[in-house]
Amino acid sequence: MSHRSRFLVTTVFVLMVALAGCGQPVTTTAPPTTELITPQSVTESPAPTKSITTASPTSTSLPKSDGVPADVIFYNGVILTMDSSQPQAQAIAIQGNKILAIGNDTEIMSLNGPKTQLIDLAGLTIMPGFIDGHSHLLAFPDRMGKTIDQAQEIAIRYGITSVTEMWANQGQLDILMEAEKKGTLRMRVNVFPIYNEGSLNENRQSAIDETWYPAHKPILDTDRQLRIPGIKVFVDGDFTPARGCWALNEPYLPEALANLGCGTDKGDIYLSQNDLNRVVAGAQNAGFSVAFHSMGDGAIEQTLNAIEYALGGQSNKRFRHAIQHNSLLRPDQMTRYAEMGVIASVRGYADLCDATTGLAEWGADRQTWYANRFAIPGLGTHAFIESDFGWTADPANRFANRTLDPIVHLYGIVTHRYVGNDGSVCEAAPWVVVHKVSVERALQMYTIEPAYAVFMENVIGSLEPGKYADLIILSGNPMTVDPNTLKDLKVWMTMINGEVEYCAAGQEEICP
Repeated sequence: MSHRSRFLVTTVFVLMVALAGCGQPVTTTAPPTTELITPQSVTESPAPTKSITTASPTSTSLPKSDGVPADVIFYNGVILTMDSSQPQAQAIAIQGNKILAIGNDTEIMSLNGPKTQLIDLAGLTIMPGFIDGHSHLLAFPDRMGKTIDQAQEIAIRYGITSVTEMWANQGQLDILMEAEKKGTLRMRVNVFPIYNEGSLNENRQSAIDETWYPAHKPILDTDRQLRIPGIKVFVDGDFTPARGCWALNEPYLPEALANLGCGTDKGDIYLSQNDLNRVVAGAQNAGFSVAFHSMGDGAIEQTLNAIEYALGGQSNKRFRHAIQHNSLLRPDQMTRYAEMGVIASVRGYADLCDATTGLAEWGADRQTWYANRFAIPGLGTHAFIESDFGWTADPANRFANRTLDPIVHLYGIVTHRYVGNDGSVCEAAPWVVVHKVSVERALQMYTIEPAYAVFMENVIGSLEPGKYADLIILSGNPMTVDPNTLKDLKVWMTMINGEVEYCAAGQEEICP
């Protein structure tokens, strides 16, 4: 049915629902309150395990609306909530900047009023807005030839409603704070200012920067557009002359060292174990979460040791320390992730099609470790998808193939396929595809999981009454399309804080 036809039948539909619902009582409960979430007060929230696919649309108790009807009702659709207690529904009601109710069409239509906008989805899918848990979009927009405003517009068109900026020095932080003050931040932004530089000086040391911490406290107010829940610590390099190499437990192959530019035969470690222990414990005591740039298994080992030292037997659910990238991960280290509850970020879309990747650098015995990151989502610990986007627009740079588009990252992490510049699709190496990530888990990793990582799972990341109305409309249902066609899905609307921030051309009738 066309959008125009849908609207012709809307009035008839509403009258039928109203007549059918006359005299039927509506159960009311107060919406959950939005409280300040701190590392000291946060409730323990396990990693998602329940299915979001098998449940049929169900009802939910409607919150008290104080007699004020919904501003907008989306009905006759597929609502993927990312809420394990009600995985799927047909309709959703928005009041102001919050979600009022989610349920079946009849139930949600009871919140219709004279000024309520009714949007017939005609089977389209609504889900929470995407949250990019590791981006450099707003810190380095100039490297892409963009302004912060332009960078936000690109992200919003991709359905991104919140970003976590995993790098900011004082100057970049000042710019973002000024944007919040002026009201020009359209998305929710969480920032992890750097503790040390992500490059090495002439003495092959990482200079201590101490941006924000320890001179300031975290900013954890969930009502703010800009928050600072943690700091970022660089533990090892990333194969550039200025940054050095991944830190490994055992040496690189001798024949590879001449071309890699590493400081030692085991790569480059930025901080000693004692120094890292001290930094993490101090930040944790000040209320900060710590995100670690840890690529090689040597850096990961040191990071796990530092987290364990700082926690001192406490649960990481309280502090949310997270290891970023996890590029060369030993099997025995994965056991520690699960035992300690360490959060991990995982690149969704990456070119892993070359079956010889890593052979020249670390050899056959360690090659398969390069894909172990894709096993993390199934460990029972928290994990989210990172884009790591925003480094360069130079096509000759090795970072230029990174994409911000969450749809492409979903496709990549589910299929392990990569689309070349010529449009061809490659098959990943056998030691990569052995790691399966379901569409269900991938969606969690782009919504509720990155919200959890920054202490915001109580207000965003899933569609539940009382949470902010940050949501998107997709051209199809990612749970039911062929996974190989996930990359073809389109975002047709992006809503942040109850306001439509993007509406695709030709889809105006589904945008309130």
